[in-house]
Amino acid sequence: MLMLTNQNPMDDLKIPCSDCHHPDGWLPLRAGMKFEHDNTAFPLLGNHNFADCVQCHFGSTTAEKHNFKQSSSDCYACHFDIHQTSFGQECEECHTTFSWDLTQHTFDHDFTLFPLIGAHRQIECSACHNKPLSVIKNDLSFTCSACHYDVFIAAKENGHSDNEDCIICHNTRVWVPSDMSNHDRMFPIYSGEHAGEWSSCEAECHINPSDYSDFSCGLNGVCHEHDKSDMDDEHEGETSGYVYESQSCFQCHPRGSEDD
Repeated sequence: MLMLTNQNPMDDLKIPCSDCHHPDGWLPLRAGMKFEHDNTAFPLLGNHNFADCVQCHFGSTTAEKHNFKQSSSDCYACHFDIHQTSFGQECEECHTTFSWDLTQHTFDHDFTLFPLIGAHRQIECSACHNKPLSVIKNDLSFTCSACHYDVFIAAKENGHSDNEDCIICHNTRVWVPSDMSNHDRMFPIYSGEHAGEWSSCEAECHINPSDYSDFSCGLNGVCHEHDKSDMDDEHEGETSGYVYESQSCFQCHPRGSEDD
């Protein structure tokens, strides 16, 4: 039997050898160690409970391995930082001690400039951040076409508008059907005088499906009965720079009201 008393190379730690070692030999360590790591400044949580002591307390000599006071509690001291410090050194902002797997991340994307809404909450980080993790924060775009390029090009080739501000007509839950829920920020169709007065984009306003910047306020008899003679009589002499065309209607009535 090995006598462990008076053989502790780290007497200044005041930790008896028998708290970790078995009386029959230094290794393997005791199956049920008396030493309580949770009473230190670094409690063992998650997978840290299953790590060998030497994975954190490494060294080439007995004294180095037992120099516990010099051990770092920083993640990057033991784990290689694949982000190359581009995210700082607070790994726990995204990861947990149970797994590096990003499906278990704790990072709150809603506090960024691009909150995850709808279907965006269900996808893997790499679907958008498809560059090396060391530059994951750089060169990102908020435009839908940056990620949905194939969908955007296919739609464009089939007569869709080339407007990349997809959120005006679509939502983040599903591409089809479009709901135009954000159209009111451009022109109110769910509020004001136009609410409930239209049936589809092309039937009333956007007479050219391939170019939504080409629209009619009714000059073609699509919606409003804007007779040129009547409009001329009403505006000429009253409105500076009056021209009988839809773009002029919008410039003077950007919210769709006669009083604009």
